[in-house]
Amino acid sequence: MNMAPEDKVNILLVDDQPNKLLAYEVILRDLDENLITAQSAREALEHLLKTDIAVVLVDVCMPELDGFELAAMIREHPRFQKTAIIFVSAINLTDVDRMRGYELGAVDYVPVPVISEVLRAKVRIFAELYRKTRQLEQLNVELERRVTERTGELEATAKNLRQSEQRRSLALSAGQMGSFDFDLVNGDWMWDEGQCRIFGVDPASFKVSLENIKPLLHADDFVKFRLMLADYANGATDPYQTNSACSGPTARCAGASAQRRPPSTQKIAWCGSPGSPSTSPNASRPRSARRCWRARSTTAPATRLPWCRRLSG
Repeated sequence: MNMAPEDKVNILLVDDQPNKLLAYEVILRDLDENLITAQSAREALEHLLKTDIAVVLVDVCMPELDGFELAAMIREHPRFQKTAIIFVSAINLTDVDRMRGYELGAVDYVPVPVISEVLRAKVRIFAELYRKTRQLEQLNVELERRVTERTGELEATAKNLRQSEQRRSLALSAGQMGSFDFDLVNGDWMWDEGQCRIFGVDPASFKVSLENIKPLLHADDFVKFRLMLADYANGATDPYQTNSACSGPTARCAGASAQRRPPSTQKIAWCGSPGSPSTSPNASRPRSARRCWRARSTTAPATRLPWCRRLSG
């Protein structure tokens, strides 16, 4: 049952004497809560099984089952493990009696003659505690529901990202293409196997950095590459295309383009595809250096590579 702050709670009054029950009702009616009366332990148990009870006010001395026995039976039921039980006693209880009552689940004692203000204050505290506890339980249930929903959404998003990454990897592999990401903030690089294959480096041992990339490009082309990174660091968002000469005995000619992914982030995505050895304009360079990156830009993003520009030729 959902409980709002203004909802009333149920208070069970148990006494075998009707006049005492009437007195309790008069004292507690200012609390504006639901007051339920029972003239025996058996009747009290029937109410407990049918109704959510916040506080039980019970007389210690009753025929059939006394207050101690009723408290013990209440505590045996899982639903009522934390139900507040207040004993009303017309006799002087010893410390042993009080200890017995507390062990059986009593939370407080009220002596007779009953002081109206004291009884009202005690019942009000436990009624409010019950209300706050139920509201907290409802908030926890709602929080768990939202966490479950959010977890499901995140899992679905992660699954979609994995599938998208798998499709991208398959597309790059099928086209003998390569790609890398560069984080403009912390300088982290990520090269895939295709990118390493195009440059002729071992992905297991090659550490990606500007210092290690420099020997793979002709000096003039490396300068252009550095300028491209600087432009993106300064806020550039347009796709970048270049013709660059790769060097190295196993390097392959490749076409490539780069762009920020997406424009609002601080990461650059690069996509390249292999080509053939170039004889111009770098014919005077050694054969190992006569490799190029060939790039042709397209205006429409690739359907299978949504984060980069698909290259032709």
